[in-house]
Amino acid sequence: MQWNSSLVQEKISFNFKNTDLLFLSLSDPSYGKQINQPDSDNQRLESLGDTLLELIVIDYLYHHFPYLSISKMTALRDKLLDKEKLTTLWFSLGLGESYPFLDVNQERHRLRVQPSNPFEKSLKALVGAMHIDRGFSQSYNWFNKHLIAPILERHQKGHLERVTPEKQLNLLGSSLLKVTSFDYLYRLLPYVEPAKLKKLSKTLTSKKQQTEYLKKLTEEDWEIINIQQNTISKKSFPSVFGAMFIHFDSENPKTRYRNSRKWFKENFIDEDEILYDAIASLLRDGIPQKWIIREILGYKSKNYDQGRQRFYELMDQSSSTIVDDKS
Repeated sequence: MQWNSSLVQEKISFNFKNTDLLFLSLSDPSYGKQINQPDSDNQRLESLGDTLLELIVIDYLYHHFPYLSISKMTALRDKLLDKEKLTTLWFSLGLGESYPFLDVNQERHRLRVQPSNPFEKSLKALVGAMHIDRGFSQSYNWFNKHLIAPILERHQKGHLERVTPEKQLNLLGSSLLKVTSFDYLYRLLPYVEPAKLKKLSKTLTSKKQQTEYLKKLTEEDWEIINIQQNTISKKSFPSVFGAMFIHFDSENPKTRYRNSRKWFKENFIDEDEILYDAIASLLRDGIPQKWIIREILGYKSKNYDQGRQRFYELMDQSSSTIVDDKS
């Protein structure tokens, strides 16, 4: 369809490098079915945005409200991310009457008051799209400007001592771990539905995996962490990750998330293992091997043989034991 991306970008005060991402964030699943592209909707971006918003808010509270207890910090997070607030923001941006793209008979003002509505979901998808297009810092600044600061800025107090610093760091690190895990899987596994990404993400963030991550920390890592935060429990990976995030923030706030994600990926992720789990799950669901090689592994027609070899290496089986889909 023909649409005016400039109009939406003007409304939201945000310029996209890739306007296809903006379009995708505005595409409700009902619309994807209407245009016979059921996989072209905003559900993946919504799931990414959901985790991002939690980190954005906790990051803001950690830096601007250090005097809050953990219970008050999490309660404030939940209030800021309330569905009604996200829906209200969507309409205040002037998007509600025309966006997202829908294929429903119900009037938009009736959809707005439903417990689960397409506007709140599209707001999350929009933040996810901003993050993929321009990075965490830009999505953070946008959400801070449009929702967090207008509500909280006037309530900020002067310099006050941080209470329960390690618990706050653990909360920050837990949110960061959720985002980096899902963000990594989102980029690694295009077209894979959110439910599978969430399942894989739970594996990456499990207590068992966190214990393994702690074992991989180097002396250099601990030196950085302890310089940044004095003493950190060696039993809490989220606290460690939170401390690394603060370390990268002190170096360059604009790249704090990117460097944290890179540190996590390079030191703790076994990509072949993740691909194996993802592909095995897709095969069980009847997804053709040829599609997996082309769309998940990224080997198009001219490189298909190379991709097939990569597939066999990942699955640790010979070509004689896996039926190749030639169709």
